[in-house]
Amino acid sequence: MEIIARFTTGTYVARAIGRKCSASNTIGARQAAEAVCAKLGLDAAMLQEQPDLLGKQQSLFVHPGVGV
Repeated sequence: MEIIARFTTGTYVARAIGRKCSASNTIGARQAAEAVCAKLGLDAAMLQEQPDLLGKQQSLFVHPGVGV
């Protein structure tokens, strides 16, 4: 599963691609992506950031999609 996080109006907003789930966090993109994992019942420790694929404004995270 892919999660895209972007910075907008002072907060990071992350959404899971192909699912109706999003979360936000003011600390960082990874924390927002971890919050999406928590909502979906996924282990956030398995989240991997894919550096420099989407540019400076967005971050891409990949999760194998296995629940806790």
